[in-house]
Amino acid sequence: MTKAIVLTIGEVELEFNPTPAEYDEAQNTIMQGDISSASHNFLMSCVSEGSKDALRDITKANAGAATQIYGAVLKEYTPKLSISVKK
Repeated sequence: MTKAIVLTIGEVELEFNPTPAEYDEAQNTIMQGDISSASHNFLMSCVSEGSKDALRDITKANAGAATQIYGAVLKEYTPKLSISVKK
């Protein structure tokens, strides 16, 4: 499942194209306790080439930006499911 996700951050549009493999790798890194690296690496691996420089600028200038952007991308990439347990 690959779908383009476009975020507007300030005046800048960033396009991301996450894949299941990139998502899984990020989740595995988070399970090891390294949320910051997981966020940064996930974003840099799935950002479009045309948005990569802008993403670098945003993340260098704003502490915690990668984690916030990661959360926004995941919100679109992994929509909530309606799950219930039958008893």
